[in-house]
Amino acid sequence: MMYAEAMFNSTQSSDIQDALYHDATALKNVTDNNTADFLKLNNPLWKFEQKAKILEATAHQAGLSDSMLNTLKILTKNSALNILPQVLEQYILLYQKKHNIAEVEVTTVMPLNSEQENLLKSKLSAIFQKEILIRYTINPQIIGGLILKYGTNFIDNSVKHKLDALEQLMKGTK
Repeated sequence: MMYAEAMFNSTQSSDIQDALYHDATALKNVTDNNTADFLKLNNPLWKFEQKAKILEATAHQAGLSDSMLNTLKILTKNSALNILPQVLEQYILLYQKKHNIAEVEVTTVMPLNSEQENLLKSKLSAIFQKEILIRYTINPQIIGGLILKYGTNFIDNSVKHKLDALEQLMKGTK
């Protein structure tokens, strides 16, 4: 994606890249839950100066870096805020690739204690040969165990999955 690559390549300083990564992950969490507010800024009846003031106030309130604010202004000026979630996702992937980070989504019944989390991180780090960043999801419906997602890799080691497989086996459909 052109915007994400431009964002990434325009920042030579690792401090700026780190700040942009932090901003991108925070903003991605916001846009994953509500993109409608950002899309309002695509309204062609509003002048860019009005949109820029709204962006500046929002960025200041959210503590976003100047680099992220500039990116938002460029997307707004080009009426491209509708692709903001994809731009953020692509930037995050570029950053993680450069810094050898693997983001793994882990679903559990309850939060892991620090010992369990450290053990899981060390095992995953050994498997992927990367620094591991874990995003947790709590889902009591899996009964026990855990589910791991990394890119296209998916490991379902939940009790629910095992019970469903056993049920299918008993029905003779597997």
